[in-house]
Amino acid sequence: MARAEGLAETNMRILLVAENISLRLSGETLLPCCYFEQFVAGGEDVHLLCHERVREDLRADLPPDQFARVRFVKDRPLQNFLFRLGRRFPYRVEDLVFNQLIQIVTQWHMRGIARDMVRKFDIDVVFQPAPIAATAVSFMHGLGAPVVIGPMSGGMNLPPAFRRMDGPVVRLSIAAARFGSAALHRLFPGKLRAAALIVANEQTRAALPGGIRGKVHEVMESAVDLERWVQRPVTEKAANEPTSFIFCSRFVDWKGIRLLVSAFAPLARSGNSMLHLVGDGELFEEIREQVRREGLTRKVILHGRVDRDRYQEMLRETDVYVTPSLRECGGMAMMEAMAVGLPVIGIDWGGAAQYAAPDCALLVKPTSEQAVIDGLTAAMARMAASPELRRSMGDAARHHLEQAGHGWADKARAVLGVLKEAAEGSGRICARPKTTSEALAASSSLQVAR
Repeated sequence: MARAEGLAETNMRILLVAENISLRLSGETLLPCCYFEQFVAGGEDVHLLCHERVREDLRADLPPDQFARVRFVKDRPLQNFLFRLGRRFPYRVEDLVFNQLIQIVTQWHMRGIARDMVRKFDIDVVFQPAPIAATAVSFMHGLGAPVVIGPMSGGMNLPPAFRRMDGPVVRLSIAAARFGSAALHRLFPGKLRAAALIVANEQTRAALPGGIRGKVHEVMESAVDLERWVQRPVTEKAANEPTSFIFCSRFVDWKGIRLLVSAFAPLARSGNSMLHLVGDGELFEEIREQVRREGLTRKVILHGRVDRDRYQEMLRETDVYVTPSLRECGGMAMMEAMAVGLPVIGIDWGGAAQYAAPDCALLVKPTSEQAVIDGLTAAMARMAASPELRRSMGDAARHHLEQAGHGWADKARAVLGVLKEAAEGSGRICARPKTTSEALAASSSLQVAR
């Protein structure tokens, strides 16, 4: 973002607050990092506040001058107790109840630190991009600067045919959590008092608590770094090379991984195909046993969690990305595969339906468990049979991301506009001259960050 030397600047002083900020983890921990990179690239003055668990990741990934801008919050005995207690319950109960309680305690401590940072660094606007759940409470209010929260997603249920996946205890906990969130937002009114809220879609807007005062903006939650995830060159596969499919996500039930393994079995037994499963989670050993039980150990490879560089290599070496998730609001892993030039097979529900397009994805209707298995099998068989289809849909996948504005530069530009509107509305942002040395320092910092 070039600016003429000596002219008045309107760069903002931004405090970015998120419990987990890391390029080495996954999911919503990447979001704050990507916003930070893009804001720094635009010359904004950004400080970070996060949890100490990501201290060493940030120390390794950030230049020293940027790492010096990070403050950390530590766990207290109460968080540790809640974590141990939550492990005794089903995953969805742990996630919706105990993890939210842990976040409440953590945010309570983060609020005090944030208030001090606003005062010390004369912050113009506080930005909280995570957690992304619309129902999650926020303590970021009364800080002395306007607060912007989002982009948020969520409010999504399983497809009707799969609602039984959540047992009675889980359904009761979900209902209690959603009912209780209304009361919690009155006790912890960060979202109610925020200057602006950003939602991914109308579904998320409907899930927001009642009594919102700030303006609600709509910006899709997920994005991909189109400079980092480069499209692979077109190469011809040898006739005897297997068609390779790849899945990357947490091993939890609603990601549909059991269905994927069952759907792949006919291809493994009758065709020349391979399935790569990347990730870990509570179902990892169960999936390993399913693969063994169905005699697929030579065709299905469980890689566990891999680092980003290795994962990029794997995407460039595989043919098709498969995302059978039944409750996916976003789609960052899918979009990374699309950016590399992989076609997608997914479920016509949630993130895959929102972020992909018919010319780059084959989507299966989730009308029943057997329909999903059969649909995934048919889609994989179709991809395996046609290199031309894989190539054309892979090219279309990258093109779709670029044309739809799903790159991080576009996403950060939209969010930055919301931040500036909130800061200007509060009267905190003002013109600031930039010296030659500051301009050079910003340019140097940008080069290191990239």
